[in-house]
Amino acid sequence: MKRLFNPLLATSVILLASACQKVERIEVKPEKVELSEAGQSVTLEPQALTGKGEPVDKEKAKFLFSSSDGQIATVDPAGKVTAVKSGSVTITTKSDEVSATTPVEISIPSEIVLTGAPFTLTGLGSETTLTAEVKDDAGRPVQGAKLEFASADANVVAVEGNKLTAKAVGTTNVTITSGALKQTAEVTVKLPEVASVAFETVPATLKVGESTPVVAIAKGGDGAAIQGVSFTYTTSNEKIFTVDAAGTVQPVKPGSATLKAEGGGKSAEVQLTIKKK
Repeated sequence: MKRLFNPLLATSVILLASACQKVERIEVKPEKVELSEAGQSVTLEPQALTGKGEPVDKEKAKFLFSSSDGQIATVDPAGKVTAVKSGSVTITTKSDEVSATTPVEISIPSEIVLTGAPFTLTGLGSETTLTAEVKDDAGRPVQGAKLEFASADANVVAVEGNKLTAKAVGTTNVTITSGALKQTAEVTVKLPEVASVAFETVPATLKVGESTPVVAIAKGGDGAAIQGVSFTYTTSNEKIFTVDAAGTVQPVKPGSATLKAEGGGKSAEVQLTIKKK
């Protein structure tokens, strides 16, 4: 016997199946929300599913949203999540008796924190690294925050990454920035304490009419030379020889006199003999 298709009956079956759809699970996208600015927002996209994983008609599934802490993040009836301040919060999406949760992490950069200030470099060429991190308004480290370092005077302190290198005696500022955040560190360069002064080159004798530079060096307690120490040179008798600020000796007439070099609170002396041409 031939069966006839009854469109009214088919429509009734479809409507009955649709009416029997029951929300048994909710999937929400994105699965996790991360926000980094106050007022920043993202809208959740929930999908109601049957026990077989089939989508429930949107007209049948009505969603309600709620925040576990509205002082950290709010959520409106449309599922729009908005950051208020740093912290962790959970957004609950509910349809009938079924619910799903979405974790929300808010980290709003608030300040750059430096460790170890004030900073002093002892000795030209000495190095140190600046330890800095960005923290949010809840006092937590901001993961992945980029930091940039710059010296106000590279002739005093050179900067490469977060490494500082002493170039000259003095004080300057190193600025650390991360986005709109800025922090300044004062860095001082000083010389080590001078333990002794010695002449590096001294001619045995000099002749009238000849001139020669002499070099004095400062040494630390470990005997190592200290760079950057300024010296003052003097002669005990300018009628025998003179010496300028750079340490250049100019013989005047035959005889002997004492050359003195002072620097870093220490001094050294050497006897120079001047002969005829």
